[in-house]
Amino acid sequence: MKVIRLMGINLILVLLLGCSTENELEIENAILEEEEKKELYKVWMDELEDYDLSGVIEEEKNTDLTLVTTNTTRGMQRATKSGKKLYVHYMPWFQTLEVDGFWGQHWTMTNKNPDVKNKKGKREIASHYYPLIGPYSTNDKYLQQYHLLLMKLCGVDGVIFDWYGSRDVLDFENIKVGMENFIRELEKTNLEFAVMYEDRVIDVQSRINLTELQTRQAIDDIRYIEETYFTNSSYIKIEQNPLLMIFGPNYIDNPDDWSVIFDAMKTEAEVLTLWDSSDRISSEDATGEYAWIDRNHVETLSSYFTNVVDFNSRTVGGVAYPRFNDYYIEGGWKPDTADDWRVKGRNLKTFKESFKESMSHPIDFIQVATWNDFGEGTQIEPTEEFGFKHLRLLQKYSGVSFSKEDLRIPLYIYELRKENKGNRTVQFLMDIAHYYAMKGNVRKAKRLIGLTVFYFGYKNQSR
Repeated sequence: MKVIRLMGINLILVLLLGCSTENELEIENAILEEEEKKELYKVWMDELEDYDLSGVIEEEKNTDLTLVTTNTTRGMQRATKSGKKLYVHYMPWFQTLEVDGFWGQHWTMTNKNPDVKNKKGKREIASHYYPLIGPYSTNDKYLQQYHLLLMKLCGVDGVIFDWYGSRDVLDFENIKVGMENFIRELEKTNLEFAVMYEDRVIDVQSRINLTELQTRQAIDDIRYIEETYFTNSSYIKIEQNPLLMIFGPNYIDNPDDWSVIFDAMKTEAEVLTLWDSSDRISSEDATGEYAWIDRNHVETLSSYFTNVVDFNSRTVGGVAYPRFNDYYIEGGWKPDTADDWRVKGRNLKTFKESFKESMSHPIDFIQVATWNDFGEGTQIEPTEEFGFKHLRLLQKYSGVSFSKEDLRIPLYIYELRKENKGNRTVQFLMDIAHYYAMKGNVRKAKRLIGLTVFYFGYKNQSR
């Protein structure tokens, strides 16, 4: 191994022949970690063609920021190199004291207090991992734009929202409101979305038969999805039918009950169940399945795809995931005697293996599980522990033209907005930067970020 310095950046080159996979992985990870240290905003400042702030403001003051994308781009093929669409599973269930007036349970579970900070300023949250921007609220417009822009820059086609129903019980209403707030921002992009319904929200007192009240609630939920989401022009469709995913079914497991529920829908939907669960819904109602995460990792994936999918003409969703490392016992959501399993991430190896296995079979799309489930540790959004590594890998799989460097644009925009909440000039410049980046003009976005830092500074010097 030989280390050289080139243009002020450490690059690790391997001169060993026949090095093992593990060594290659360690070397790749070392290079990525070195790249994380680059202060790209300084590079963008140095590359400024001019420093005329007033000129830029005058030039951009009439920009119509509502036109982030045009209707003509909606539905364009933006998929992986193999032609398969790439969706991310998204949790719209986070709240913060600053935005919502309280810390939501997905940051606290039963025993964590985000108001407590350590010496480095990191808040106490119920997760083994820490968001690069810190704990956030789904209802924060800046957070929504940060996530959506990251998705665009790594080639994501759409978002699959985890949805807990239309009732105002527990935190279900907060989840619904957060999701619908997020959708309003998503509608300004050319990303699509769909719903994954958690049938566990139907509180079952007896597993022998569903009560009339429970059936009525499931019907109300499905009708709400149909009337509120299916009608949205951004909703994902397969063969012209809106995609409806069921996480399970886990609680409503009688096909006759589902027939009653789906009979209440006027729309013919593409209904996918969790793998090996479609027999709980009649074949007239369920049109396919999707894979998920299992403790045996590739062994289970391979067995499922080989024995079920390869000889199946139905719609099938593949899956890619980085790891599984939940916080439920530590956070008090499960007893310490509960079955506690893990799938180690092994840097990027697990993510690569699940991608490869899914793409080796006749699937219809890939679902990344997940974008931001910090409670189960399956998130791929930028974190203190992994930086942008998983999103860089998505760029490779999607074949998107944006670079690794471009992924830093959403972070700078988000943090400059947060650091300068009362500064109208900074907010204007970052609105314009976001507009250009979302339109694909990353050069202009970098120029505006560099100009903003030059005049107003940047507190987070570790980026």
